Amino acid sequence: MKNQKGFTSIELLVSFIIVSAIVVGLFDVILNYRNTQQIASYEMTLQSYINEMTKMIQDDLVKRKITAATVTGKQATLTFDKATSENSKTSTLEIYQSDAACNTDCHIQYGPVGNTIRYPIPNIADLTIQSASISIQNQFLVVQILFDHPNFKGKKQIYITAPINYTA
Repeated sequence: MKNQKGFTSIELLVSFIIVSAIVVGLFDVILNYRNTQQIASYEMTLQSYINEMTKMIQDDLVKRKITAATVTGKQATLTFDKATSENSKTSTLEIYQSDAACNTDCHIQYGPVGNTIRYPIPNIADLTIQSASISIQNQFLVVQILFDHPNFKGKKQIYITAPINYTA
């Protein structure tokens, strides 16, 4: 009788099943890692947007000094102490929110009256605006936009306060 050192069909089948189970397990791990990384990327994108908007608007409000402000809904008309080369003495700040889910046209608009710049909110799936408001409280302009996403940890918000007609 010859020396038969090959694999039987059963041994090949069992080996194939074991390798398949390992590959499926690794595939799930890779998908979970990818989802986690994508959520972290979305959080970073939104946080970057929040930081940029807060810095730009807050710097302008503090450096130019608000002398008067009127608020109508989600729109504020701001009058400043001085004009700059690129800005007039009057600017507007508006929060456009077509619906809570921001499926269409959600953005912040800010700049000199008649020459405002549109800053669209990042296009992130399942990102919603939980609340948005502009108000005047105790001679302070308060701008608050609270974002919500089912996978984000903690609050993501734009929160800006600036004194109106402040004298030192």
